[in-house]
Amino acid sequence: MMGLSSLPSKLTVFEKTNYVFKNWHHAGAGTVVFPGCGFTSFFPKTLAALKDALRPSPDVSFAIDCCGLPLAGLKSPEAYRAELLRVEERLVRLGAREVVPLCPNCGSAFAEALDRSVSQVTIYACLRELAERGLFVCSRIATSGAVFVPCPDRVHREWLDDLAYFLEPSVFVSECSACCGAAFELSQPEASIIAAKRVLESAARECARAGVDEPVLYVYCASCAGKLERARRQCSGSLAGSVRVIHALSALMGVDETPAVSMTVLNRAKAAIR
Repeated sequence: MMGLSSLPSKLTVFEKTNYVFKNWHHAGAGTVVFPGCGFTSFFPKTLAALKDALRPSPDVSFAIDCCGLPLAGLKSPEAYRAELLRVEERLVRLGAREVVPLCPNCGSAFAEALDRSVSQVTIYACLRELAERGLFVCSRIATSGAVFVPCPDRVHREWLDDLAYFLEPSVFVSECSACCGAAFELSQPEASIIAAKRVLESAARECARAGVDEPVLYVYCASCAGKLERARRQCSGSLAGSVRVIHALSALMGVDETPAVSMTVLNRAKAAIR
């Protein structure tokens, strides 16, 4: 666990405690989509496209907040649970029937704490249901590449199973079981970069074996996306630097968006006032 001696960790704790950039102005009863702090940081264009696509869907709204998970390692498990309880109580007060996180990290947090009156479904299960009801239209993900399974989904692969509905046979699941390094980015920065490079190199080799000329790594965790994109930029001209990192939701929305690793705070701030 990293102490609060470093400025980045202090700023993170300040921001995530009663999340500074929360925005519940558009949230209501029914289905509440929960982008979390990670997705709003890295994928503002994709989030905007998703909001536009779901606007015609009845009883679907958006809540911008943080599940509090970063506080577990940077401050205390009690601080994390307090933030999670705050979010849970607000969902219950809204009359939310289900919450739809965009990231497995938020999903794993909600799985431990949600009130019985609020269920949870992955964004991909939600989109499939809406598509089958004629309320959502998108293309399947066809460009050849590997899908990286993030740590929170390694055991049950629930998110991967739901995403599979939108994948063409040309997209395969990466065999890499390493962590992307985001979990210990602040506490062990050098080890974190090494871990991310390992994931990218593995993806490049797997794509080469599959006959993919331009390696693509699909992710469905925003934290993984940000970590891997930062590492990729540091590896320009190398095997790891040759991999294009694409979020599955960006591909589904038809949005060509690279993880915005240099604009994260500004993107979170914008999400709070929109």
